[in-house]
Amino acid sequence: MSAEPSAQLELIQRTRVEQAINRDRFGEFAKEILRARTPAGRDLALVRKFRDDVPRRGAVLLIHGFAQNRYTWHLSTRSFVNYLADEGLDIYNLELTGHGRSREFGTSPAKSFDDYIEDAASVIRAITAWSGIDRTFILGHSLGGAVCYAVAPRVADHVAGIVTLAGLFRFGSNPMTRRIAQYLESIRRLEPVVRKLRASFFSRGIGKVIARRIDAADELSWTFPMAGWVPGSTEPDVLRERLVRGFDWTGIGVFLTMMSWAADGRFEDADGRSYADEFVELKLPLLVIAGDRDRLLPPADARPAYDLSSSPDKTYKLFSPVREEVHWGHLDIVMGKDAPRFVWPYVADWIVDRCPEET
Repeated sequence: MSAEPSAQLELIQRTRVEQAINRDRFGEFAKEILRARTPAGRDLALVRKFRDDVPRRGAVLLIHGFAQNRYTWHLSTRSFVNYLADEGLDIYNLELTGHGRSREFGTSPAKSFDDYIEDAASVIRAITAWSGIDRTFILGHSLGGAVCYAVAPRVADHVAGIVTLAGLFRFGSNPMTRRIAQYLESIRRLEPVVRKLRASFFSRGIGKVIARRIDAADELSWTFPMAGWVPGSTEPDVLRERLVRGFDWTGIGVFLTMMSWAADGRFEDADGRSYADEFVELKLPLLVIAGDRDRLLPPADARPAYDLSSSPDKTYKLFSPVREEVHWGHLDIVMGKDAPRFVWPYVADWIVDRCPEET
């Protein structure tokens, strides 16, 4: 095992809860709210869920995307967290620095994408000791997928497998994204100043505005080139909750880094160290999932992780009407009304198949 430092986990609260898995399907779970003090001194929040009446099959760390939080995975009437926990998995829902409850713990938004990598690495090491399970599956959505790809080489001896849902590996195949990125190239010289000031981007206001006009937003999604979901894919009440509770703060430096990736076609840090080159050498099990109508992270941006990976155990799954009856976008591939029927079982089965028989 790696001798690198790990976060120190502190139990804030432990309860038993009865919560929805999907609409009228409920389950009972042990729930822990954890504080992770990283070696860099940042306090991060995790919510752990598991069934304490069955043997735990394996541990899974969930990592949200850009300007999001724990509600990427868990809403009051639909919870991917609870689904995975009900399958006997030990689930850790992480909020990155400056997001959600981590912000309430006093952490500021990240100066750079590398803050996410450093923190995720220390948390993954800590989960090994806390759960008693040697290796953890890491599962990321959107930019959380990029975190998974970048952190896995640094903690490979603690990782059981990598799963990404609309996970960023390349960025910019959407023409509008690329045009925005190319425009922002003209101000990239300001990025060091922005990072030093820890300037922030607040998406919650955007989410609230869209939620108040959900019918119009759903209709606009047919034509808007950067739509976050497929029209009709998610019930209005679920979509409203996702937009209002799941949109959050993030650092402007992280946004500028993403735009530089889109403009340059590279996936690397500010010093030119390639996350992609380090990832493709890994032999860890890999599942890459994309949605056929995802306009924020199109399949062309997600699939290269699979194509370039040298893992002998790798799978690429494109969700589309060919097998799954409907089209799939960026948010609905996790929380849409058809996700519990198609996406969630696919992910859970892939993970369980790679778990030891008992832990």
